[in-house]
Amino acid sequence: MNLPRLLPFLILGAMGSAQAWELASLEPAAALPAGASFVQREVRQAGRAVRIQAIFFSTKKCRIEVLDNEPARTSLEAAVQSAGGFAGVNGGYFHDSFVPVGLMISRGKTIHPFERAKLLGGVLSVRGKTASLLRSAEFKPSDQITEALQAGPFLLDQGAPAVGLNDEKLARRTVVASDGGDQWALLLFSHVTLAQAAEILGDPALFPEARFRRALNLDGGSSSAIWAALDPKPFSLRGFATVRNFVGIRPL
Repeated sequence: MNLPRLLPFLILGAMGSAQAWELASLEPAAALPAGASFVQREVRQAGRAVRIQAIFFSTKKCRIEVLDNEPARTSLEAAVQSAGGFAGVNGGYFHDSFVPVGLMISRGKTIHPFERAKLLGGVLSVRGKTASLLRSAEFKPSDQITEALQAGPFLLDQGAPAVGLNDEKLARRTVVASDGGDQWALLLFSHVTLAQAAEILGDPALFPEARFRRALNLDGGSSSAIWAALDPKPFSLRGFATVRNFVGIRPL
């Protein structure tokens, strides 16, 4: 047996044998204000299930806001409702001292400046009526930016999973994603790796509502939380930690 000659074929065979993610269940969309919707689904790979909650919305009808949780230190639900919103998720990273990690701009006020760090791969930015997901290297400061949150890593770019994402650590993940235009989503995944989250987001068969072009990982793990003002009963998946900020959605 000539192992050096066989090795490339063994590698290709192993790559080809990896099972794709499949849509196991998709619940009917629940209506939210301003044309937004809340959808739960389950995807499977090799017998392992991942549960996903997603809030889909258009920035033509909705506004993204970064909600500061200092000094109130309240719940996601209370913060979003206080801001006049109808849905939201937990936001970016923060230190034990409750100081934000990376850029944070809320309602035109810079709470914390931009930072350069490997973890902080991207920025969620709102300028006027335009929301953008930018790589940190693409971000340019402006007085016209009213909301901004630096986080990471970047999961999707041009619809393809980013290179070098961790594929070992399982955790709850909170993600903001966009089709590159006005179609956006806030999502919460049950336990997946960053690489798996990117694979799932990049598969259009798993998300018929939108073809995601870019996606940014927010703070996950114990911070992960999602809330939506469904009628008659709101949906709430609470985090296990008090967080510094939230990403909220409200009608324009």
